[in-house]
Amino acid sequence: MTEPFIFDAHVHVWADDRKAYPQVPGLERPESHRGSADWLVELMDASDVSGALLVQTPWYGEDNRYFVDVMKRFPGRFAALGYLPDPLAPDAPEKLARQYHLDGFRGVRIHLVQPKIVEGVAGGKADPLVRRAGELGVPVQFLNRVPEQHQIILDLARRFPNVNFINDHLGHPRLGEGYPYTASATFFACGQLPNVYAKVSLHHQFSQIGYPWTDIEDFQKLTLEAYGAHKLMWGSNFPMAMPEPTYQQRLDVALTGLPFLSDDERALILGKTARSLWEVR
Repeated sequence: MTEPFIFDAHVHVWADDRKAYPQVPGLERPESHRGSADWLVELMDASDVSGALLVQTPWYGEDNRYFVDVMKRFPGRFAALGYLPDPLAPDAPEKLARQYHLDGFRGVRIHLVQPKIVEGVAGGKADPLVRRAGELGVPVQFLNRVPEQHQIILDLARRFPNVNFINDHLGHPRLGEGYPYTASATFFACGQLPNVYAKVSLHHQFSQIGYPWTDIEDFQKLTLEAYGAHKLMWGSNFPMAMPEPTYQQRLDVALTGLPFLSDDERALILGKTARSLWEVR
């Protein structure tokens, strides 16, 4: 397949049919919150987005059937990243291997949210999972809403230089603190390592003004300086907070915004970086 011009590096999907694809009890999305792959493909086609990375969610847990079926229904459009509720469990490395071999998934996302998980990852209890990711040649991605916890990712990246690590959503900056964004110092330090990447996404949540969220530009300049465009990738975070901002607005921030980017840097962020990590099936 020819390399697509635009690759969406962060989307979530779930089925309209909740009998065929049930969600984890207690974690279900509201019925009114649409999130089907069919809707996503419709939006991608309208915006000339050729491929996307499906990021598994807690409300499906380890049930990957919908993702697998989506990849079969839309061949050549999607890669997938798995989720393990307990990355500290002794069988977590084998679960990752099964997702790799049976489901065709290419990586895992660790949620640094629950204190037990945060403490365990910091204490090295997720090292066996990370080591297996290195053996499989797949990246480890983090959901981390607390900038100070980037030290955990920095330490892991130093211990496992053969594993690629990814910071979600610009490292969840505290934009209100202003330049030089001291709380994100470790997020920027992560970018100095050759094996740590970041996603340029979730602008509408961090911005303190309306679209096109120009108050994020200074933070993104620092991110570009720290990581380089070859380690940054755009993601829409579909379908969170949909329909506003729209899919096209989320894309336009990277497609036509950020005037400090060169054409080559923009092409990397819009797809080439992501395609260096994931090949669609």
